[in-house]
Amino acid sequence: MTDSAYIPPVPSSDAAASNHEQDNGVESPAVPFIVPDDSPLRVNLPLRQIWALWFLNNDKKAEWTERLSVVHKFTHLEEFIAFYDNIRPPSTCAGCDYNLFKDPIQPMWEVPENVDGGRLVLFIDKNRPDALDIFWSELLFALVGNVFGDDTPSICGAVCNIRPKGSKICIWTQNATDDEANQRIGYVMKRIFTEAPFEHPPPPIEIRYEDHKSVQAKSSSKVNARFTI
Repeated sequence: MTDSAYIPPVPSSDAAASNHEQDNGVESPAVPFIVPDDSPLRVNLPLRQIWALWFLNNDKKAEWTERLSVVHKFTHLEEFIAFYDNIRPPSTCAGCDYNLFKDPIQPMWEVPENVDGGRLVLFIDKNRPDALDIFWSELLFALVGNVFGDDTPSICGAVCNIRPKGSKICIWTQNATDDEANQRIGYVMKRIFTEAPFEHPPPPIEIRYEDHKSVQAKSSSKVNARFTI
């Protein structure tokens, strides 16, 4: 037998009669509907590019490169959805990092794709774990769904730094001096966060752009932003 999905059948008049019989205490056998392997219902949704999910654990005794590993690479949307539904949300991973990057770009400053780039960064208060989880989820689905359109080639990936004193969600871009593309990406990023579903009022949303070289050379907790959205 081929691998087949099971979908409950649409009720017919006979099915309605069977339901009536069940209501009277008479059980009727279930009628399975098998989706053929070549059915349009089995359509695959390939992504525009391969994305890799990386994870940095919180083992501070290990070297940074030893803490970082690829969890999975995604080629299809349904594959990404199934995987994302089964991983821990960021708010439960204090001291760790999640990274979603185009394959084969590594989430490191010094690799060629990132060395001249920067990041659009949103700071999230430690008292809003709900915002951390919602914003990160919305951003990931926007990236794999190509929501950034023609500016997607300028994007390297996204980073979620989860820290007890406050967390950050970032988009890394290739060219820190391309203010036009980076601002367009930033405005889309802010719109995604502004439209995110919340049970409680969302936190303030201010997105800064910082180039990687300034971040590496910083002597205080913050660096000067090229612009703020």
